[in-house]
Amino acid sequence: MLIIVVYGTCGTLTFSTSDFTSENVVKINPRYGRVNNPNVALKDDCALRAFTIEMAGYIAPSFWKNKWISLSESAFQMNECNETMYRTYRFSNTRPPFKIKEERKTDACYRSVFVDDETGDDLSKGTFDKPLKTIQAAVSLTRILRILHGSDNTMCIVIRAGTYYLGTNATSSNSQLGAIALTNDDSNLIIQNYQNERVILSGGTLLQLQWSVHARTVTGGTIMKAQIPSYVKPDQFNELYIDGKRAIVAKYPNGDPSTQGLYAANPGFCFEWQKWWGPSSNKSVEIHVQEPNRNGTVFTNYQLGIGGGASVFDPPTNFWSTASPPGGDNYVTTRGITVNRGTLPNINNWTKPTNGWIHTFQGEYWGSWIFEIASVNSTEYTIMFGRGGFQEARGLSWGGAFYVSNIFEELDSPNEWFLDKDTRTLYFMPNETMPKIFVASQIPCLISLHGNNINSPIQNVQIQGMILSETTNTYMREYMVPGGGDWAVHRGGTIYLMNTKDITITHNLFTQLGSNGIAVIDYNDITSIIMNEFVWLADSAIILVGSTNGIDGFSMASQPVNTLIQSNLIHETGIYVKQSSPILIAVSRSVSVIGNLMFNIPRAAININDGFYGNHTLSWNVMFNTVRETSDHGPINTWDRQPFLSDAKQSGIPSLWQHYSYIHHNTIFNNYNALWPIDHDDGSCFYEDSYNFHVYGGKKNFLGHSKTDHHQIYVYSDMNRGDFGSNVCLGFYAPQRGYSGWNEVWIENTCILYKIPMPYIIGNCDTTDLLVPYLANNKIYIPNGTEVIFTCNVNGTSTKLNLKQWQSYGVDISTTVYSTPDVQIIIEWGREMLQMTIV
Repeated sequence: MLIIVVYGTCGTLTFSTSDFTSENVVKINPRYGRVNNPNVALKDDCALRAFTIEMAGYIAPSFWKNKWISLSESAFQMNECNETMYRTYRFSNTRPPFKIKEERKTDACYRSVFVDDETGDDLSKGTFDKPLKTIQAAVSLTRILRILHGSDNTMCIVIRAGTYYLGTNATSSNSQLGAIALTNDDSNLIIQNYQNERVILSGGTLLQLQWSVHARTVTGGTIMKAQIPSYVKPDQFNELYIDGKRAIVAKYPNGDPSTQGLYAANPGFCFEWQKWWGPSSNKSVEIHVQEPNRNGTVFTNYQLGIGGGASVFDPPTNFWSTASPPGGDNYVTTRGITVNRGTLPNINNWTKPTNGWIHTFQGEYWGSWIFEIASVNSTEYTIMFGRGGFQEARGLSWGGAFYVSNIFEELDSPNEWFLDKDTRTLYFMPNETMPKIFVASQIPCLISLHGNNINSPIQNVQIQGMILSETTNTYMREYMVPGGGDWAVHRGGTIYLMNTKDITITHNLFTQLGSNGIAVIDYNDITSIIMNEFVWLADSAIILVGSTNGIDGFSMASQPVNTLIQSNLIHETGIYVKQSSPILIAVSRSVSVIGNLMFNIPRAAININDGFYGNHTLSWNVMFNTVRETSDHGPINTWDRQPFLSDAKQSGIPSLWQHYSYIHHNTIFNNYNALWPIDHDDGSCFYEDSYNFHVYGGKKNFLGHSKTDHHQIYVYSDMNRGDFGSNVCLGFYAPQRGYSGWNEVWIENTCILYKIPMPYIIGNCDTTDLLVPYLANNKIYIPNGTEVIFTCNVNGTSTKLNLKQWQSYGVDISTTVYSTPDVQIIIEWGREMLQMTIV
């Protein structure tokens, strides 16, 4: 592990370095924000200070850089590392109990079975002196031991150091069935490494290759070639890992998708096109449930499109596939692109264009698509698309920045590769010297836990101390649309859970992966994901995705429940799939996300895709460098467009309303393209946001209701993007009496403005019929020498009001206005808020 984020000390966080080796070093490049500067290393509990200072160099505005360093250092509470302070937090509303379990002790093993790939033999006894060779054999032995000694005894599989190539001769490539497939027969099991030894579980197979020169390039490079061994499955070989890192499939324009995106000076994407080819009409069958409904809201009824345009999803349904979905447009995608002449200089030479893929952003940059290439007209510079476009749910008739990959004629840059599946020939261009270790991906899922059903789950399993790596990518596999959010999601992962209870995944490293890290799908009760690192992932880190029977999530309780995601380090995710996130919560119950560190990601850090049951808690997390490649989003994003029945309101009684969820004591840097620190988007309701420290951005309410915002600190909320974003303390967008904007509260907050003395944007503000949140007891700080401005229609004319005039209409009672203070004062406010005991 590089950094372990623990709730309790170092202000709000502890960064433990107890597991450091020579490779466990955090290194930062101030230009790209990635881990690659050997001069910055975490050597003690407070060494994140160096990381923060480096970070300031590339995300802070130049006019604010020096102050930003002090501010960010203090936000991470670096000067309080030796202070222990115990905190309690009382919610404003009654919150149902959250079930968690005590940490399991591995000395509870009734019998330990040892595995050693180098010295083991699957015909041995599995003792320390006579270990087994494979983990699969160890699983089989523990099943036999349970029969002999009782199923309630905890068995342990202890794995010695080495790389276990689970993709070699794998019998399944199912992304929901692992090479290590655990079932009900494996309850009461611990799988762990031996005494901190380095255990790598690879989803690939080690290649034994005989290289020869294929060709010299005009730029002086050398393309090498080799025949892949007979044991390699070419159809599953879509990622090549060289010396433990993802190589670059041949692409145009050149660039490494892992380290070059729209955040970089050289993004590796192309912006030159003439035309996007519009979609073909393909209407879906529509379902509209008239009763029950949520009257008094914008999103009143359950709706769904089936088949037609939604057929690209599995199952073939999509909230956005009705003719007129509320708050958006019908799901479609573009059919092709005509690029500018000269943009693809090798297009006339492409011999197998249909091997290729197009990676493109959705035109509004709400996510990305990947398409197979169906045909190419090189004369017209036109590429028509085949299967794809299902990697996000909203769709659009045009795309954005793009690149072309998996075309042999584009292999012209170091570290690029191409596999000719017909001839089983692997081509590769080295930099200067030939690397040593080549691994071909073969499977996407390493470990799966499948219980029989909800009433018969696999129970009491712990997985710890593993490095999980080198899996097949899944971006062209099946995607589905959960709820009414913007997301489509692949319901698979490196570790896959379904029908489980009391599962712990801890102290693991998920790195260089082609899919999601952990997929918690449908019913899983009391899942703990604690103290892991996720880095260099193609998709999301942790996804929680439940199911309903249409509108009915009451009688079909097939959702994740009581999930704890705590003290994880998550960064460099979404390498291929940009509508992705460190943590996705969709159709789930009672999720707690506590004390995690998340950064360097293309979209939100935490995405709550729907309202459903609610009862979530997001607390003590640190988020920065989010929304680096997309737009119209925030570090924390929520939606609530699709109503579902559940028993959230009252046990045993179905209702369309949910529990409150709680977002508190988070530190959020709203930089890059992030617009609102907490983006409560279309229809979001029943949230209490409190005691969060926000930098660059204010509050957003849009088409929702019933949110309480109190005791927050917003630092320079007007220093976001000038063209689009918050730029005020509170954005109250498009309220409609009787539909949205009701039961909203914004009190006891502190907001500091840097350049614009206007605290609020109140949509449709009119003093004759005020529809505003309940505003009171706030402290507004405005630039020196300016007068505060509250804008509202008075007698039909937009008027700038001062504080006294604004308060004369019965709003913002006891709110005060001051001049913007020095940054050191702001730092003290943040420290006091984040460290104080709340009772």
